[in-house]
Amino acid sequence: MTTIGYVNLSLELWGCVMCGVVMLCLFLGRRRHSTCDRLYMQMLLCNIGALLFDALALLLRGHPGSVFWWGVRIANFIAFLMNYGLLASFVEYLTEYLAQYAKVPRMPMHIAQGLCMTGMLLVVLTQFFPLFYRIDARNIYHRADFFWVSHVLGILVLAVCAWLLLYCSASVAPQQKVCLWSYIVLPFAAVIVQMFIYGLALVNLANTISIVIIFLFLQAEQNRLAAERENLLTQSRVSIMLSQIQPHFLYNTLATIQAMCRGKAPEAEQATVQFAQFLRGNLDSLQASAPIPFEKELHHTQNYLWLEKQRFQGFLQVRYDIHTMDFLIPALTLQPIVENAVRYGVMKKENGGTVWISTQETEHAYTVTVKDDGMGFDAYAPKSDGRTHIGISNVGERLRMMCGGSLNITSTLGQGTVAVISVPKEN
Repeated sequence: MTTIGYVNLSLELWGCVMCGVVMLCLFLGRRRHSTCDRLYMQMLLCNIGALLFDALALLLRGHPGSVFWWGVRIANFIAFLMNYGLLASFVEYLTEYLAQYAKVPRMPMHIAQGLCMTGMLLVVLTQFFPLFYRIDARNIYHRADFFWVSHVLGILVLAVCAWLLLYCSASVAPQQKVCLWSYIVLPFAAVIVQMFIYGLALVNLANTISIVIIFLFLQAEQNRLAAERENLLTQSRVSIMLSQIQPHFLYNTLATIQAMCRGKAPEAEQATVQFAQFLRGNLDSLQASAPIPFEKELHHTQNYLWLEKQRFQGFLQVRYDIHTMDFLIPALTLQPIVENAVRYGVMKKENGGTVWISTQETEHAYTVTVKDDGMGFDAYAPKSDGRTHIGISNVGERLRMMCGGSLNITSTLGQGTVAVISVPKEN
């Protein structure tokens, strides 16, 4: 075997391993396999078959004996058939995939599959008449006079695929187009080169690379759909929770208590009003799927702090230094940070302390600073008070995901904590 032969053999065996790993990942994936998934598995099987039998033909060529004589012919025959089967499977896969997003005519698929069947028929005839290739008495493979026809048929099938993709281009996302075009452009280029240059098995290599690209896209698509399902599930849980809370009943009840306190207990009346507003802000925040005006988040935090001041009296002082409110911020971002400053900073101090809330506008961002002179604490350590908290790490993650922001916290034990929210202007 020549050096090129060993290179081809190595590439084809590598392709088999790659396709086998991809197939195993899909087979073990804990999800219901769609029609597109099954067709993709069919593509993998055809590609593995084409690679394995082409590699077998390489190993058997040039050896005397009836076993090698039959082996070379059978291996080449199956490799050619598998390549046409791969093309036919891809056409059907492409049609089914595009049908999820647009109305796709079936006639192009039938035409392409007819071309593949024609190619398979010609491969059968090649076993009796040297149309595509011939094998001499020394078991050496040679291209025949009509070998070019085998590649022309493949080019026509790829042209049909290109037409289908262009026809549905408006309904397909850019990343989907890149993925699907890879299986048209790479094999097409390999076929053109291989028609004129005999040596490296470029078509097999292009097929394998394209299939792996599609797999990577499938994984990304699966992750995206899983994230969407998780988001929908979270929203449904929130909706169920809100329906169980029955906020209108709570508001009406608080309004009744407020009316009962009117003229008799002004402080209790005001506390009821503040609590109702705080409760409404919390419930509204649970339903917010996009950043909200900072002014709204600040007002919600002020309601919380008013209630805490009534509870802790002179032990809690609050200072505001607000220079700007003209920006958006994820809901329940400022209030959880302030709550941590009160509960795990100031209130841990024997004589209480002060919480400062300030905002600044810089050239590139808006910043919100929450500072306290409490005991200091580990902002990322889990709380052990038996209550449910919106973790600081969760706040930082939502800032990053929803507006490209960041949360930086510094804390010194016995001196206090500083938390800085930064929201880039460009987002």
